Amino acid sequence: MRTLTTLAGAAAVVALAACPPEPPPTPELPAPDLFCPGGPTCSETLADDVLLAGASKRVVTPTHFEVANARYLQGDRPNYCAPEAPRQGPDAICGELKDTHLDDCGRDGVCPSDDVWTAPDADGSERDDDLTDWFFDCGLDRICADNVPEPIDVRGNGFDDDGDGAVDDGDYPGPDDGEGDGEFQGLWIAGYGNSRPAMGVKDELSVRALVLRQGDATLALVTVDAVGIFYDEQIRMKEKLEALRPGQVDALFVQASHSHEAPDTMGQWGYIDPYIGLQQGHGRSDEHMENIRSQGAQAVAEALDALVPVTVKVGQVNVGIEGLVEDGRDPKIFNDAVTAVALDDAGSGAAVATLVNWGNHPESLDSRNNFISADYLHGAREGLEDGMPETTLHPARPARGGVALYLQGAVGGIMGVNAFPITGRDGTVYPNDQKTFARTDAYGQVIAEHAFAALDQGEVLTRTPLRFSLKAYRAPVANQAFHVGINNGWFDRAVYDFDPNQPILGDNLPHLETAVALIYLGDIAMVTAPGELFPETFVGFDPVHSHGAETISADNPNPPDLSLAPTEPPLRELLGARFALPLGLCQDETGYLVEPYDFKLAAQGPYIEEPEGDHYEETNSIGPEAVPRMLAALGDLFTFEAGRAQ
Repeated sequence: MRTLTTLAGAAAVVALAACPPEPPPTPELPAPDLFCPGGPTCSETLADDVLLAGASKRVVTPTHFEVANARYLQGDRPNYCAPEAPRQGPDAICGELKDTHLDDCGRDGVCPSDDVWTAPDADGSERDDDLTDWFFDCGLDRICADNVPEPIDVRGNGFDDDGDGAVDDGDYPGPDDGEGDGEFQGLWIAGYGNSRPAMGVKDELSVRALVLRQGDATLALVTVDAVGIFYDEQIRMKEKLEALRPGQVDALFVQASHSHEAPDTMGQWGYIDPYIGLQQGHGRSDEHMENIRSQGAQAVAEALDALVPVTVKVGQVNVGIEGLVEDGRDPKIFNDAVTAVALDDAGSGAAVATLVNWGNHPESLDSRNNFISADYLHGAREGLEDGMPETTLHPARPARGGVALYLQGAVGGIMGVNAFPITGRDGTVYPNDQKTFARTDAYGQVIAEHAFAALDQGEVLTRTPLRFSLKAYRAPVANQAFHVGINNGWFDRAVYDFDPNQPILGDNLPHLETAVALIYLGDIAMVTAPGELFPETFVGFDPVHSHGAETISADNPNPPDLSLAPTEPPLRELLGARFALPLGLCQDETGYLVEPYDFKLAAQGPYIEEPEGDHYEETNSIGPEAVPRMLAALGDLFTFEAGRAQ
């Protein structure tokens, strides 16, 4: 059971404020690291201060990278990976590299150990001591000297139609960086297994910024199409922002979308040498990371320049779970609320920004996808910004314009989109076993439809006082797999409170510095979580939140003991607002935020092997202290906010 004495303190503050005629002295409130208004950087807000908002978006899609030879990608599901499968692109794009990619099997990718092997490659590439057969060593433009340009009619479609490693290629422009050096300058896609190279781009990745200002208090919220963004990266982006707009933003909050189809931004999804069985170095692209930092800061600067007085309309609909989300771990608990916020120019009525909050893993394209993508977020944001046509099931949705920001919710569990067919707005059913681009975009449009429906029944807030507070804290890293990553330089972040010259164990555990925050805007309240928040931590453990699903699976050999589950108020209740939004993976990605009552490890190989039952999440969590440390810090913020609200 967790204990949150600070939350009890918050309740005491409220109770004391209601006890006339002589209230006892106000207890000293825990001090946040940052708060507005009234903090060191932001004076108290006046009652008549208007709310200003501005938004911007910038593309961060990588464009310069080498690609693998598609014949060396896992073809373990022929009906899925074959060229005639209902995807896009003519080649077998099917996930990770084969374990045999270093076996010098020639350009055809067929090894003597394969059943279909008949003879060595006719071009002499097999057993020629050249291990670059598995990728096209053509440099960052992907065009080799012997390249034959693609036909004009398909040049521009975004795919490698002739299978030579180049996308939409023309005439050879001459050698470029990395060409012929025997090194793979590729991108590793994050979110599933290792060694999954990017082969092209399905849709653009972006950073999207919203700035809110009231009086002297200013916050910026940046969303990034990435599997995760470390707290240290948020600090680096803030430093770049300060160089562009010194002292103009009090707090910067950076949230990752958690797309499983974007390049590795954390470092743990890089290349694994099949001979060694260990990741070699980190999986990040330094160029991509720098682009995220600089473009994120630039987007905030543009949003600052675009500030205008706004109205705030908010709506929330409970959509259930059928055809929308599946919980991969007991207890089956869901937050089925889709919340939408429209920030519109108070003068012209034009949209400044549209926010949509929903919790689900952006992994609808599956582990066998090799195209860079924001996943279903692309379809959701495009539907809100550009509108959607009338169908037999839904009316036309006019374009809102402005900038759409998808605010990722509580995805721990695993809350996923890959266990059921998806029904599009037009009634088209997309089978679960065909992870097509159309299926992904259809799901995004369904989420956009729910956001429009929320705004249809939404209300314009008459009062929108803005306040926010942040608290940083440290948490120990008990995960032994992460220790390997720390020792091998996978993670570009600082660690504290341990002796690096001594073994990492017992009392000598590295600690991460991370943070949580509370954001209030009138009747809207947001709580940030530095990782993959479980819905039950937000909505509670009441079986009503199972929405008809079996709360504990009958065949679970190692079920959670709900008698040990927390009984304290969940975060949604503590926020105390009519519209409560969880912001998962905001300010950090420390992995799954597993509640301690059900944190279970394998007896042999803890954090490496999974124990019986559904306990994958522990292998990607920093450890059992992740949730208690987070809730303790949030408890201090709730106490502070309750105190200053009196």
